Amino acid sequence: MMYFGYGSNLDWKDWKEYCERNGRNPDGLTEIEAAWILGHNLKFHYYSTGRKGGAADVVPLNHYHATPGALFDLDEEGWRTMNMKEGTKGGYYEPKEVMVVREGGEIITALTYIVCEDKIKPHYIQPTEEYADLIQRGLLNRGLPDTGLAHSRNDKWEAPVIEHLFVYGTLMSGEVRHGELSPYIESMQNGRMHGALYDLDYFPGVKTGEGIVHGEIIKMNDVESCLNNMDSIEGFYGYENKNSLYERTIVPVQTNQGVQWAWTYVYSGHVEEMTRIESGRWKQRM
Repeated sequence: MMYFGYGSNLDWKDWKEYCERNGRNPDGLTEIEAAWILGHNLKFHYYSTGRKGGAADVVPLNHYHATPGALFDLDEEGWRTMNMKEGTKGGYYEPKEVMVVREGGEIITALTYIVCEDKIKPHYIQPTEEYADLIQRGLLNRGLPDTGLAHSRNDKWEAPVIEHLFVYGTLMSGEVRHGELSPYIESMQNGRMHGALYDLDYFPGVKTGEGIVHGEIIKMNDVESCLNNMDSIEGFYGYENKNSLYERTIVPVQTNQGVQWAWTYVYSGHVEEMTRIESGRWKQRM
């Protein structure tokens, strides 16, 4: 199983220095790609004597939230070192299986570390500038947003990190279901994601992978209300439900202003290659 890191382990120098101090080999940790942990937000509610301030934790919320980080491979020695660094024997952090979105939108199970319950304080604990900078650099160097870190440092950890939704079919402007999305639009611009677009007769379906899908990226004015309504429209019943028509995932969307991470809906069913829309544009399907 892969490891998901969201805090100081996003900084290779911090990991290497820990290994050198403790006579361990740092090469047991190999980065794979940027990723997101579903249903959790970053929070500072644990005092670390080693960090001399608040240390990061990821706390469950609901499936309208996600926290950025990275996926890693760990060899056997690497796992032992990671357990040492996270203080599992001392009861500081403990491993937890979580759902993680890979860079291309695939959802997998990975292992991360969360603060043990008896170490959690009922109030915000400010991290040092040095520690917060480690996390911020790790995020920005991977093209990930640091908004969740900023929220947490201002003790507003429940605020959503992803505020955008990418649509590519009947929810786009001028299409039949746009009226159901329009009350939630704060702003809108054109965008494109990697994947393949298919014509499923009355509606489109996207599969992640090679190719380009064109659409619109929406900044939502009320993330939870918007996604709740869009989940109903798209037939998404939650990540544990295998009967969803579409699965909501996270993808990088290219815009004229750069890359923006956004929620989108990927078709769960089987598609025939003959139904692929080669242009990647729903409005040009004919």
